[in-house]
Amino acid sequence: MIKFDVHKQFKSHGSIVKIDLKADCEEGKIIAVYGKSGVGKSTLLRMLAGLMNPEEGFVSVHDEVWFDSAVKKNVKANKRNVGFLFQDYSLFPNMSVMQNILYGVEKDYDKDFINRIIEVSDLQDLLKRKPESLSGGQQQRVALARAIARKPKLLLLDEPLSALDGEMRLKLQKEILAINKIIKTTIIFVSHDLPEVFKLADEVLVVEEGKFTKRGTPSGVFVNEKTDMIGELISVVDEENTKTIRALVDGKIVSIDLPK
Repeated sequence: MIKFDVHKQFKSHGSIVKIDLKADCEEGKIIAVYGKSGVGKSTLLRMLAGLMNPEEGFVSVHDEVWFDSAVKKNVKANKRNVGFLFQDYSLFPNMSVMQNILYGVEKDYDKDFINRIIEVSDLQDLLKRKPESLSGGQQQRVALARAIARKPKLLLLDEPLSALDGEMRLKLQKEILAINKIIKTTIIFVSHDLPEVFKLADEVLVVEEGKFTKRGTPSGVFVNEKTDMIGELISVVDEENTKTIRALVDGKIVSIDLPK
């Protein structure tokens, strides 16, 4: 179980923002944090990772306390078993793809696991190349592989796919789901994209005015009427008398037959 109750005040776009965010997240789930820019979503991830300290509160992961202001406990970022995928990828330019993936991994690492992650991320032919020679999508896949190579207890994704085109976003969304089946870790990600939230998230936490105001499945949070559904279009199949639309809603394929 991931538990946190963090409080912090900071400036955003010239205004003072105060956040009081509290939640517990079931192990192995994919959790989306959704809200407008400047409400503290990225700040929350940085506090969970230990890159920024709350003014008060606590963070615990799998019953291990990482931060507790009441007893002045604060585990350093490099001692927290966290994978973090930043918006700018933050790859080491002087290292090869393989060296980037293995950065921070123990010398006696699980080679089968690393090879599986490389395969899922489709990086087999890029391992000797430097980041500057890679496309944005390729760099993103390297950064994702590096973030999970240490088998983190918690994987944090800060709007990881926002700069990519639609086809590459879809590919990486599939990779994130495939990788999570392998490592079975808890993922918390920030996104402004509703279809992405519907495709990836088991649960969504909505941030408004510094607090979580809604929580539930994507359809439970964002769909107001029972007949409405929001999801991602997968395919349209034309048949003799009907047109079948298939969409992904809450991680499930929904088929809708429409008469011609």
